[in-house]
Amino acid sequence: MKLDEPAHPRRRRDEHRQMRVLVTGAAGFFGRALVRAFARGGDHVIAADILPPDQFVPRSDTPGDRLEYVVLDVADPDAWSTEVTGPVDGIVQAAALTPSVQEAMGNPAGLVSVNLIGTLNALEFARKEQLGKFLFISSAGVYNQSEEEVLTEDDADGGFSLYGSAKIAAEIMLYRYAVMFGFDAGAIRPTSMYGPAEEFRDTRPFVTQAKQLADAALDGAPVRVIGLEDRCDWVFVDDVAEAAHRFYSGTMGSRSFAFSSGEAIPFSDVLAAAQDAFGVVVDENAEMLVDATPDRPTTISCDKARAELGWNPMGIAEGMRRYAELGG
Repeated sequence: MKLDEPAHPRRRRDEHRQMRVLVTGAAGFFGRALVRAFARGGDHVIAADILPPDQFVPRSDTPGDRLEYVVLDVADPDAWSTEVTGPVDGIVQAAALTPSVQEAMGNPAGLVSVNLIGTLNALEFARKEQLGKFLFISSAGVYNQSEEEVLTEDDADGGFSLYGSAKIAAEIMLYRYAVMFGFDAGAIRPTSMYGPAEEFRDTRPFVTQAKQLADAALDGAPVRVIGLEDRCDWVFVDDVAEAAHRFYSGTMGSRSFAFSSGEAIPFSDVLAAAQDAFGVVVDENAEMLVDATPDRPTTISCDKARAELGWNPMGIAEGMRRYAELGG
C-alpha cells in the first residue's frame, strides 16, 4: 500500500437516501448558521451540542423536517458511540471553546480538550464509521498579526494564542487522517463573524461589537464608542455558513480556505453601517460603552476562496442591513 492511499476504503452509502450531516457545536452562534445552511441546502442535519435539548433554539428559518438534535460532549470519547446512534454520512466539526486570553491562561487544558481532543474524537468516529466527509471549522486565529503584508492560507502557523495553536494542530491531524482513512476533508478559517443569533455562552463568553451596537439600538439605548480607527476583518455569518455548505457539498480535497473580506475595516465604518441599518444613536455621555479595541490590522487574503469556491462576501454596509432585516 502506498503511503497516500487509504488504509480502509470508504463504506458505500445508499445513493437514494438524504445525506445525513452531523454538525457539532450546533447551538452556538456559527453552529446555528451552519445548521440553517445545511438544512436549507437539502441535507438532513443531526445537530449536536453539549446543551440540553430545551436550550437548543435553531434559527427561525431552519427547516424543522430536516433536523434532529443530540446531546454530545465532543471531548468525551465514549459519548460519540453512545449518543450518535443513527446513520451519519459526514461531520462538520464546529464545536469550539473560545475563551478570553485570561480564561485560557486559567484553563489551558479545557481549551485543548475541546478544540484539539474534541476534533480527534470526531476523527476517530469518522474512521470507525468509515464516513465520507469531514469539514473542520478552523479560525483566522491560526494567523499571526501583521500590518506589513497580506497573509494567505500558506501563512498559518498557529498564531499568537493557544486557541490558534490548537486549531492549526487539528487541521494537520485532519489531513493526515484523511490520507490514512480515505475521506474527503477540508477546513475553513473565518475572520470575525457578525449576524443574527449571537449570544453569550460559557464556551464563548463575549459578543462582538456589532452585536453590542445592534442590541443597543433595539433597546433604544444610546452608546458611546471608543476605538473608531481600530480595525478588524468582518464577515457576515450567513455568507460563511452558506459557503461552507457549498465547499462541503463538492470535493474538498484536503484544502484550507480563509473566509475573509480581504480587508481590515476601521470600526468607524462598522458604526456607520450600524447607524444606517439599526438607527444606532451615539452619545458621548451614554452609559453603554462599545469598545473596538484592540486593533487587529491584519489583512487576510480571500483570493484563493474567490477563485476556487466563488466566495463573494457582503460588504459591511450590506451585511448590517441584512442583519437588521433578520431581527438583530
